[in-house]
Amino acid sequence: MKFRRLIISIFSFLFLISSFHAQAADGMDPHSLKGRSLSDYVYNELTSRGISARQMALCRTQEDNFPYNISIRIKSTEGFEIHKERQYSTVVFIFNQEDIIDQFSFLEPFILWGQEQNFDFNINIILTACDKSQIAGNDKMTGTEIYAEIIQGTESYCVLYSNLDAKKITTLTPGSGKQVCPLWLVDITNSSFEKNGINPQIKGSFYLSLYKLDILRSSRILSSFLTRDIPAVEMNIKKDQLKENQLINIYQDFLKAFSERTNFQNDTHYIPVDLFGNHFWITENITITMLLILITLSLVFICDLGFIFRKGHSMRTLRTKRAIKTLYLVPITIIILTVCLQLAQFPARLLYNNILRNPIAVLGIKVILSFTLISLFFLLELKFHKNVGSYTYEYLLRLSSLLNVFIFSAIDISLFYLFAVIYIIITISLHIKNSIALYIFFLLSLIPYFQLIFAISTHSTMTQILPLIFANPLYNLILSCAITPLSIILLRIYSRLIHKNKDASKKTKKLSVSENNTNENLPSAQDNQNSSNENNIAELQKKLKKRFPRYYALILILTVGIFIGLIFGATKLIQKTFKNKVEFGTFAGRVIDAPQSQFLSASYSDSNYYGGTIRQIKINTNKPATRVEVFVSGESENPIYYTTYNFTPSGKKNQIQFDFPDYPPEKFTVTYTPDNSAISIVDIYAYYDSDYYPEGFIENNTGSRRKIFVKEKSSLLISASSTGLK
Repeated sequence: MKFRRLIISIFSFLFLISSFHAQAADGMDPHSLKGRSLSDYVYNELTSRGISARQMALCRTQEDNFPYNISIRIKSTEGFEIHKERQYSTVVFIFNQEDIIDQFSFLEPFILWGQEQNFDFNINIILTACDKSQIAGNDKMTGTEIYAEIIQGTESYCVLYSNLDAKKITTLTPGSGKQVCPLWLVDITNSSFEKNGINPQIKGSFYLSLYKLDILRSSRILSSFLTRDIPAVEMNIKKDQLKENQLINIYQDFLKAFSERTNFQNDTHYIPVDLFGNHFWITENITITMLLILITLSLVFICDLGFIFRKGHSMRTLRTKRAIKTLYLVPITIIILTVCLQLAQFPARLLYNNILRNPIAVLGIKVILSFTLISLFFLLELKFHKNVGSYTYEYLLRLSSLLNVFIFSAIDISLFYLFAVIYIIITISLHIKNSIALYIFFLLSLIPYFQLIFAISTHSTMTQILPLIFANPLYNLILSCAITPLSIILLRIYSRLIHKNKDASKKTKKLSVSENNTNENLPSAQDNQNSSNENNIAELQKKLKKRFPRYYALILILTVGIFIGLIFGATKLIQKTFKNKVEFGTFAGRVIDAPQSQFLSASYSDSNYYGGTIRQIKINTNKPATRVEVFVSGESENPIYYTTYNFTPSGKKNQIQFDFPDYPPEKFTVTYTPDNSAISIVDIYAYYDSDYYPEGFIENNTGSRRKIFVKEKSSLLISASSTGLK
């Protein structure tokens, strides 16, 4: 009986312990989990639902305690020869483990649905770890980067990355890392949204080509695939906008459309056009056709059809020959503008460093100063070439704007439309003679430029914008080519003002001659009256000569004022767009050095193995650390001979860095075979959440919008003749 009671008591105790454990597990908030704990939670949740999943380690270690990716594979129907019949035989869906915690109700039926379909391609679902890092750096040890490295070289994979935690609007990111996703994948993805009543914003919009120039904001996750020539697109989905079953319908429609797709041409020079809530695509072939048409028509008009209709164009041909003699003005204007832009950078940088932190305003100041300086050159041009007709400047204007179409289409074919629109506006303005109307067309030609500036400012980072403002001479040369037609428009307006004064002066001379002829036969009593008329004419001519400088200054001041107004308006519009639409994601934390180590400790031990040395670095963070970095320095270029762990050169001489994913275990060991250096140094850094430290431990951390992390350091000095110093 006593034995029986003892057995019952033991089982009761175990049952009680398990109950408490279950309650603790049920009461645990999965959103607070990090690292290995998060990966284990997601993996166990999948297996408990009967979903077959596989663990994919992020790094090679002897200890199975680091976070890992989770792979779920839905194989194609047996009997299909997918590698022969399909260009892309595997579709990869990537989700963050942090996002999928709240989406098991979507993931489970989606997997079951995919298994029931007779698709002739594989479906891989990858739940990645460490992609939402709180500290900048360590990009090569994120879940997507590791997976992208694994499938690198495969030509049959395409990737759809989903961020299910968008805060503002649903967007598609088609480019990153100087690469653009092929049109067919973006088209399928966008169509799957539109079929479900959602019109996603395509980041970059009309200027997707700027991704190739690395001007638009890049996605680290998307870059992992696009830089490896793996077609990929990023979806940022705002869950609040989704109705019931709408999320699963989007992915189902994607797979259905992909299964029906036969054309997989890698067109990366496309342009999305949003009309009435639906996207239409301007393909590369359409752009090339439009370019050829524009160039052909432009060359015909520039040649004035003189080789066909010579009799009717003799005078125009003569004026064209005179205009050709002034072609030097185009390259001279470009060179002078380049110099002006380079000089304008000095006061612009001074303002940016001290007063003005708005990049748009700084760029505007740079351009305004350049226009002011180039206007001084135009004064000299108009003074020494008084007899140059307006047709000459019209010819130069058409030629310079057409030259821009060639130059920027050569940089990227997608930029054709921007400068084609400017060219068309300028071509229409050539038929306008009124100075006020010309100035209105000048303002109209500014609109495409401001649209481009708006796109860059909205979808670019500060580090991408500033090199365009404080640019090298090559960038300033390209910018000067872009704004040269605007400068020549102003020159044409100034020339029109001069010719108006000349026409008025001629009329006064004719008037004076006619009056003198009529008064030749009049009595001498009217000589005084004639003298008075001559004085009036002379005064009128003086007034006409003074009109041009006044009008010149007025136009210049008006241009500067309009530029300032446009900059102010664009700044307000961009700020509003940023507030309502631009998704920034998580701000990287701010790292400060700890005055002294509170938690981190490290030690080492050496052992002999067949005449060699095996060194073990034992690390103890004592608190959950966000990141741990280990550096080994020696006397040779490679301070280690062998290790199973991931490592890369650190960038410093004779130093390597071991690579670990974020959220490592509190205790782990790094094992390697060192070289024969007499002295070796091991530096260990651990990054901790500032919440672990008492109040007042960290100074001057108030008012920061970014989360603060404390960096602690522990160093080991290892010599061949000693046991080492800590």
